[in-house]
Amino acid sequence: MRNPFAAGGRKGLVRKVLLAAFLISLFSLFLNSGEKEALVTDIVDGDTIVTLTNQGKKETIRYLLIDTPELHHPRRREEELAKEAKIFNASLVLNKKIRIELDKEERDKYGRLLAYVWVNTENGEKMVNETLIEKGLALPFFIPPNGKYLGGIMEATKRARSQNLGLWKLARKRIFTPSQIYAELPYLAGSYVTIDIRIDEVKKSGSRWLLSQSGSRCYLVIYDNNKHLLKVKDSLTGKRIKVVGKITASFLGAEIVISDPAQVIEIAKTAMPFGCILKNGASELYMAA
Repeated sequence: MRNPFAAGGRKGLVRKVLLAAFLISLFSLFLNSGEKEALVTDIVDGDTIVTLTNQGKKETIRYLLIDTPELHHPRRREEELAKEAKIFNASLVLNKKIRIELDKEERDKYGRLLAYVWVNTENGEKMVNETLIEKGLALPFFIPPNGKYLGGIMEATKRARSQNLGLWKLARKRIFTPSQIYAELPYLAGSYVTIDIRIDEVKKSGSRWLLSQSGSRCYLVIYDNNKHLLKVKDSLTGKRIKVVGKITASFLGAEIVISDPAQVIEIAKTAMPFGCILKNGASELYMAA
């Protein structure tokens, strides 16, 4: 005779296993949907926060598609607008519930969750990533495959530029040639400027394209995986341009990364004198891109 208690125990165990499997699949479905909520408990800098999820887990979140000035970089000094970006970030999300939306790649090499972060405001729900760009406190930062809202980020960049906010306002008052930037690199590193440069040379170095003026140790950098910028690169060769960006120091010299077409604010043919720089060059560049 079978032991009824043993049979019941087996049935109970089966029910528990099935229930656990159901809960795991439900949780996986929730994660795969790319959305969840969390409470923001700390602000690391302009684009990084610490949260407590509804499941009671502590998560450090890095905002997708943007790059704010460095505040705690191990090799760089505190960059311009870094504190302002952190303060503004805190005003948006600190001690508030946020909605987290993931993209194709969920974590970076540091284990941080990569996300679009949404917060409720008086005017409805807003994406924090886009808002920081819109205020001129960040520039686009696209690393494939995470690019779901790249179009919206690029539009926000154009709005910040047209309204002359944040880094755009600072940079437009500081116009330097490549030689001036390299000569003052120790003082200018981490600052936002406008470079007036003629693109004589374009070369590939690893995963980067380097655009420079002949004889200069100051480079415009476009990353190879930013395919939406490669036409921009081609359109600049042989042209005299003005570009807004942040200066960083490298073993090559001075570098300014182009991460969005809006950074190219003026463009002209090399043969044209300074006073004839086309004011509509940037719009032509958008069309090319």
